[in-house]
Amino acid sequence: MLFSLFASALHRTVGLTYTEINFIVSLSAVGMYLCLPILGYLADKYSPALLTLISIWAFCPAYAVNAHLVKSSKDLSPVGVFCMAASFCFIGLATSSLYFSSLLTCAKIYPNHKSMAISMPVACYGLSSLIGSQILKLSYFHHKSELDLHRVFSFFAGLYFVVGIFNFVANSIVTIEQEVIFGEEEPLLDTESSHSSLLEPRRSLSIEPIDHRKRYIRFLRDKSAWVLLASLVLNVGPLESFQNNLGSIVDASSEAIDIGDQVSWIAASSTVIRLLIGVVADWISSPERKHPVCKVWLLLCCTFLGAAGQLAVLFAPNFTTVSVLNGLSYGGLFTIYPTIVASIWGVDMMGSTWGSFMVAPAVGSIFFSLYYGHEVDSCTSEGTCLQGYFSTTSLSLVASSVFVLIAWRGMWWKRGHRCF
Repeated sequence: MLFSLFASALHRTVGLTYTEINFIVSLSAVGMYLCLPILGYLADKYSPALLTLISIWAFCPAYAVNAHLVKSSKDLSPVGVFCMAASFCFIGLATSSLYFSSLLTCAKIYPNHKSMAISMPVACYGLSSLIGSQILKLSYFHHKSELDLHRVFSFFAGLYFVVGIFNFVANSIVTIEQEVIFGEEEPLLDTESSHSSLLEPRRSLSIEPIDHRKRYIRFLRDKSAWVLLASLVLNVGPLESFQNNLGSIVDASSEAIDIGDQVSWIAASSTVIRLLIGVVADWISSPERKHPVCKVWLLLCCTFLGAAGQLAVLFAPNFTTVSVLNGLSYGGLFTIYPTIVASIWGVDMMGSTWGSFMVAPAVGSIFFSLYYGHEVDSCTSEGTCLQGYFSTTSLSLVASSVFVLIAWRGMWWKRGHRCF
């Protein structure tokens, strides 16, 4: 989320075009999302603590390289742009490793409270952006009213080393308490049919779940997983692109807007909705209630909030409204989706299953970010550059809700999974 602060400085002080900036964003998304299926498998097999070590070795050198690049040249050559993009790819990998290790640890320790367990680390992920945006307002990180990227990148290189060590110690609890972590909760798709019998989790004294490979292949062959994946591409892609390009979107607005404040609004609203959904989702779907409500309805609400947020860029009189709507949608989607995945396919394989779904944000972010960069760089008439783009993204979010309904009512409903 903080990349939107870097983007404006990269454009103004380093001289990168928005196409080059979105190329960097795209490689960051590749590292952040496309590697998650492998990271998830490693976490299931060797424990989430391994991911923390990966994050340390990726974060620190990558930020150090970026600090050197922005200090050594005011105008980056194509080779320099590629090096920076590669560094951000490793930063994306490190971000996912650190985030995923925390999420899997909480989800597997508290399988009976999946929504709350997942929402807490996800909420902290959003809260870190809020804190980061405020820290970067300090005069130390600015030079002549512009963000000093050399100091910023050097600061993050040291910060993530300390955070990584702390997280490694915390996540090591997973290995120590194996009996508590694994085999506590059965997935919804443990029906008597052969379609999902291999998805049933079992207690094991080893870290890797029993029949992990066979159950994972069953998951990949499940058509509902691919339908849900398509919905994730269509709704998270536009929201990722909005955050990555927030600086240029703000510049195109007629208002005098502080981008740091807008990042804070997005992070704050995203954090609040994550915590709220963590509490509400488990309560409304509890089988102990007389009339339980499926979590899918929360997912649909978050999707339509995102569609409204994309259109609000064109029509809302106050940009803070735009930031809040997009923040609510983004935080809500990233809390509800893993909760549904854990409910349907089992919490003991969540590293592999949810990790596989993270291919979707990578594809969506790359496509919509490059689309945005092309639209802005090729625009000749000021004031109308973004109308076509945001009309497309709002329709994309609406279309994603159709795919969600197909997976729920067209597939899971027929298998008897009407409320979860």
